[in-house]
Amino acid sequence: MDKEITRTRARGRTWGSGTIMDVPLKSGRTSYRAQISSPGQGIIRKQFPEREMAEVYLGKLQKERHLAKIGEKPQPKPEDTITLGQLLTEYLRYRERESRANTPGTLKTYKGQAVYWLERLGDIPIGEIRRADVSAILQSISEHTSGPTANRYLALLSGALSWAVNEGHLEVNPLRGIKRNKENPGRLRWLEPREAERLLNECQHNPRLFMFTATALYTGMRRGEIERLRWQDINFERDTITIPKSKTGEGRTIPLEAPLKRLLETWSRTGELVLGSFTHKKAFMTACRRAGLQDFHFHDLRHTYASWKAMAGVDPLTLSALLGHKTLAMVKRYAHLAPEHLERARGRGIPEFNHNLTITENEEEVKVNAGLD
Repeated sequence: MDKEITRTRARGRTWGSGTIMDVPLKSGRTSYRAQISSPGQGIIRKQFPEREMAEVYLGKLQKERHLAKIGEKPQPKPEDTITLGQLLTEYLRYRERESRANTPGTLKTYKGQAVYWLERLGDIPIGEIRRADVSAILQSISEHTSGPTANRYLALLSGALSWAVNEGHLEVNPLRGIKRNKENPGRLRWLEPREAERLLNECQHNPRLFMFTATALYTGMRRGEIERLRWQDINFERDTITIPKSKTGEGRTIPLEAPLKRLLETWSRTGELVLGSFTHKKAFMTACRRAGLQDFHFHDLRHTYASWKAMAGVDPLTLSALLGHKTLAMVKRYAHLAPEHLERARGRGIPEFNHNLTITENEEEVKVNAGLD
């Protein structure tokens, strides 16, 4: 019998996709051996009393062999994977610990999205997550809010599942390649220099609000970046401001424009932070109303800075670097404002406001004379 098996095995040496061999037993019955050559594992074989059982096993080996050739492994059984709740908890801890781009506000948003997914999908094993179920939930989000909002929810869940693949909990992200909704071009509201002057005049009775507004106008920094701005990040000799951590996770350096430099040189240094937390939302909206500005928000000061730079001829690549965008797509909205010629960024597009900011020791009285040259 052993010789017969050896001879049969020799005849099937070039299996290719595998084979099933009849193996005669001493009892007179026949056993069925499935075997295949697998990359990195040599010959894999197993014997069964029924041909159907051998065929099922060979089919499994053939699938694994194919996946191995393309560099993948079969997905583990759903019951062998961690639950969605465990995944989201570990993933958010990872984001909080490792990602430089995550601010407290961003993490709070992620946590809200994680709770939403748990409520909709349940605390199921992540191996049971199906693309069709997720697509239906995303469709509901799009209908009740917007397509871009649905994209944000998808980004969190898909990111968590990709992290699960890297950690060995899954072999393939079940949401990989799922179609995103079209993003909106983005809201673009900016001020003319005379409008900016009126706004600054209305902010003059609140020194911290004035400085927040002026800093945003002269730098294009996000509100959170201004809140985290430290004195050590400002180089008065080189006229630069360094932002070590931005929304995108990348640091950047921007020009310290002359008008802002004069304001900062007169601003008292009471701690590590230049301004600290922004607590003037209501006061800012009041100032906007008194200045005759409608539908204007603090973030639009950043758009104003970008628009002034674009109209002064700053090229898209430089503008993208100033604003801290990873791609040029975000600055395309300003392209229609720019003339054909290109100029350097420093000193271009920034109106020269002549501010004489005098602050008393208790900083309760502020005198600001604002005017355009």
